[in-house]
Amino acid sequence: MYSFKQLELFISLARTQRVVETAKEYEMSQSAVSMSIRELEKELGELMFDRIGKKLILNDRGHLLLERCKGHVEGLKEVFANFNASQLMGELRITASVTIADYLMPNLLNDYLKMHEGMHIKLKNANTSDVIRQVKNGECDLGFIEGECLDDAIECNVLMQDELVVVSRDKALQKKGPLFIDQLLHKKWIFREEGSGTRSVFLHAIAPFDKEINIFMEFENIEAIKNFLLSDDAYISALPRICVTDELREGKLFEIKVKKMVFQRDFILIKRRDRMESALLKHFKDFVLARIS
Repeated sequence: MYSFKQLELFISLARTQRVVETAKEYEMSQSAVSMSIRELEKELGELMFDRIGKKLILNDRGHLLLERCKGHVEGLKEVFANFNASQLMGELRITASVTIADYLMPNLLNDYLKMHEGMHIKLKNANTSDVIRQVKNGECDLGFIEGECLDDAIECNVLMQDELVVVSRDKALQKKGPLFIDQLLHKKWIFREEGSGTRSVFLHAIAPFDKEINIFMEFENIEAIKNFLLSDDAYISALPRICVTDELREGKLFEIKVKKMVFQRDFILIKRRDRMESALLKHFKDFVLARIS
């Protein structure tokens, strides 16, 4: 069966009429060009050129082949060129933990998509444990989590460190601080649902008091927690600093310092370790690492 390269060389030789010119054009040896044309003619069972001196002139069958194949070859060349140019076009499926999806991804994706308008990104949010599960099961290409992932099947890249802060609308409580954590256990604590990275990091940090803390309500998103905190002095929570920057600055919420406690966790980019990286996936991952790390 003849190849695409043989047809390219045939079209070039029909134009140049000289093997030496076609060889230069394709950076091949003259013997390689001649052999390719002979193999094409053998495959077709007919000669396509009349040999006149050092020139090869199309015969009638050669003209027919040129007429039939030139448009197809040029069309395929355009497809290949567009495909190579569009390595950074396509779709990426990303799942991020709620904090990252709401507070980190919007600016990050906006900046990336401005440079690569041919891309389409599907962003879903889930709690950290579900993000890890989706990455492991191949339900998304990349994941962004808070906290840690100890699964050997997952490759982790630390992006940045984030701090959790204990916050309340109760300014009087702030003025009493810093306080020991056991002085706050009886308060009406509001947390994310089980499986949330924010919740697990905080409860792990205060162990063994995590068994005694009064979890008054649970919500699936941080905005709902903030709305409750803003509605009454009685409520208290531990939230990522990145999520309450505006409220702290504007005096709507107050940070309650906790003695001898540091609530820090990492934001981590994860992918399945055995997953082959497409050009698109690698480019986006490298962009994120360069931008945030």
